[in-house]
Amino acid sequence: MKLNKLNKLICAAGALTSFTAAADNDALSQLALKRASFTMEQAVEKVSCDYPGQIAEFAVDDHRGQSAYQIKVLNLLKEEKYKLYLSTEDGSLLKEKSSSFKTLGFNSLDDDDYQALQELQVSEFNLQSTIAMVSEKYNAEIVEFELENEKGITFYKFKLLDQHSRQHVYVDVKTGEMNNIIKS
Repeated sequence: MKLNKLNKLICAAGALTSFTAAADNDALSQLALKRASFTMEQAVEKVSCDYPGQIAEFAVDDHRGQSAYQIKVLNLLKEEKYKLYLSTEDGSLLKEKSSSFKTLGFNSLDDDDYQALQELQVSEFNLQSTIAMVSEKYNAEIVEFELENEKGITFYKFKLLDQHSRQHVYVDVKTGEMNNIIKS
């Protein structure tokens, strides 16, 4: 019985630590964006022009002690993925890593990833204008976003922060419809 209580206490402490670490990371991302001279919109535009494929993930991160945008681009036609780090200061490419979807004959993308990429390719979805709309509508800072497919719906999940809350905004790539969840 005592061991069970101890396990619950350890799990609760771990969850609290994870929550605190996530909150700290969110606060640092906001500070990095406030200092950034090269905006998220500029980074998306640059990557969209320079790398064929779809932006699947975007986050504020760091690279060797420097604030950076970490961007994952997936190219379905070439079956390649790119992981990029761009400076938030001037947009310079800090690191580029490319690899094939297939390793030793196994595909690293699951069915949901393929479905999301295929649906995004045939849609009229515009990531740049969606970023602007989400920022304006929710009056909050976007700190990351990711392309996902669940329940047969392909969507971008945006993580937004303002002074009082954390929000996730889901944007359907087929219809453009937005839904949000506010987390304090």
